[in-house]
Amino acid sequence: MDERNSAGKQLLLLLLGMLMCGSGLYIFAKHVTVSTYGSGFNGMYSRFGLFGGNGVPGGLVLVPLIIGIVVWVIFPKSFAGKFITMLGTLFIIFGVISAIKLEFPRTNLYELLIMLILIFGGGALALRILFMPDAGSSKAKRTKIDDLNDKLND
Repeated sequence: MDERNSAGKQLLLLLLGMLMCGSGLYIFAKHVTVSTYGSGFNGMYSRFGLFGGNGVPGGLVLVPLIIGIVVWVIFPKSFAGKFITMLGTLFIIFGVISAIKLEFPRTNLYELLIMLILIFGGGALALRILFMPDAGSSKAKRTKIDDLNDKLND
């Protein structure tokens, strides 16, 4: 077995890539500040200019969900009840997510490059190991990417 393609080395590279990616994401997450716009749903709807920019009461977002549940209970096999319930749930989730504000504070170029290299370099290393064809099998299938790589290297 070729030492370059040994299972131990592949496992080590996979763990190194996952460690790099995880540490880069940790450093990135430490820099990001999370807050909300205004007061939840009111801030969301006033930002989008809905309802005259005055906002909408948070309980009003629950109306489609309540209607969907009622229709679903009355007509259990109806598609409309399930659809309205899912739509109401999506409105609530959209309202919560859109009320969140993520801020990336000022940082220097060195720190940003370290974060990006760790996140994307580690992710690429882990993905390379995960999607690399098994070198131990004698019947390793050649893909179009392998053929293209051979053409480019000739």
